[in-house]
Amino acid sequence: MDHYLKGEFIIKEGNPGDEFYIIESGEVDCLKLYTVNGKRGFVLVRTLTSGDHFGELALITNEKRSLSVRAKTDCKVLMLDRETFARIMGSI
Repeated sequence: MDHYLKGEFIIKEGNPGDEFYIIESGEVDCLKLYTVNGKRGFVLVRTLTSGDHFGELALITNEKRSLSVRAKTDCKVLMLDRETFARIMGSI
């Protein structure tokens, strides 16, 4: 179980994806990076709460992270590495 404080990034867009996350408690914001007139910022895509999950797309497609995920509140998340994720999902 990992703990993140409000405002901490759990994953960052463009980074390699080697983990899958399930939110035990708290809320996270899924953010898309954008650039307009040379200024960079984030657009809120969605907010996830306890019981929701994220990070599976990069594991399935072997592509880099498509979004950043930042703790909206202090939160606890369960993290599965690529091997564990593949072992669990391989049977489905």
